[in-house]
Amino acid sequence: MDDSKFFLAFGSIFAGVGSICAVIGIIIGINTHSFVGTAVSTQGTVIDLELGSSTDSEGRSFSVYYPVVKFTASNGEPTIFESNTGSYPPAFTKGQQVEVLYNPQKPNSAMINFSRFDLWFPPAMITGMGSVFVLIGGVALVKSFPQLMRFK
Repeated sequence: MDDSKFFLAFGSIFAGVGSICAVIGIIIGINTHSFVGTAVSTQGTVIDLELGSSTDSEGRSFSVYYPVVKFTASNGEPTIFESNTGSYPPAFTKGQQVEVLYNPQKPNSAMINFSRFDLWFPPAMITGMGSVFVLIGGVALVKSFPQLMRFK
């Protein structure tokens, strides 16, 4: 395989994967922005810690604690939800007060408001990594076309 074919294949794969990641990151960011823009903030109480398990990239299983939170929605209904973010050791204790963000039309779509960093880091990281992959793939694609290099 000559250099131009290698750069073409490498660049295409990197740019393609990077584009997909960048688009996914942007979609997650738009969804987060939309949720935060319509969400209502209230105080909730951690009423339980649900033990679950997760698997790392090497196939090892480990325990994770997911906080179960109870809060009262603006319509007066008590609402209970399990956070989709867990940790080991537990990040919260039973009885701890937490800030909850929820959609007033669908109080069950709620989340603990950890911090702005926790809200915005995942979409920023995915978009940023995807953009770096697109850049690396783009450079490789340009190198794959030797006729473009002759116009120096």
